[in-house]
Amino acid sequence: MAQVLRTTASLAFTEGLNPAQWAALRYFAGANPSARSVVAFARYHGTTKGTASQTIAALLKKGLLERHKGERDRRTISLVLTDEGRGLLAHDPLNELAAAVGTLGEHDHRAMAAALDQILRTLLARRAGRNGRRNRAEPEAAA
Repeated sequence: MAQVLRTTASLAFTEGLNPAQWAALRYFAGANPSARSVVAFARYHGTTKGTASQTIAALLKKGLLERHKGERDRRTISLVLTDEGRGLLAHDPLNELAAAVGTLGEHDHRAMAAALDQILRTLLARRAGRNGRRNRAEPEAAA
């Protein structure tokens, strides 16, 4: 598993982007218009607004994202992929992983999907448990 993760991660440093920037491109390519903001991106990826802002600033500078003001509320900013950003997704490094998974037979494909679903549920439950313990410990530390 570690080798698969390491290999996949190394693929994500391509086309002048890093893994976080690829994740942002994917996010904004599929996000509903109401979710195309720094805050929504940060929430979805479980990161801080500052980290998300840095990633988005890099994509804006590279011309892969652009800001659009809201039609109803001009104070609202929506982040939208440019044509160049959409074109770059054709070279998404996750396509390599998808191609490798695509070589699996139907039985292996279903088994892998079920196993990954269970792994994700377990990881999320463990994270929620840690966050709960951390939140319970904070008031005691302050006392």
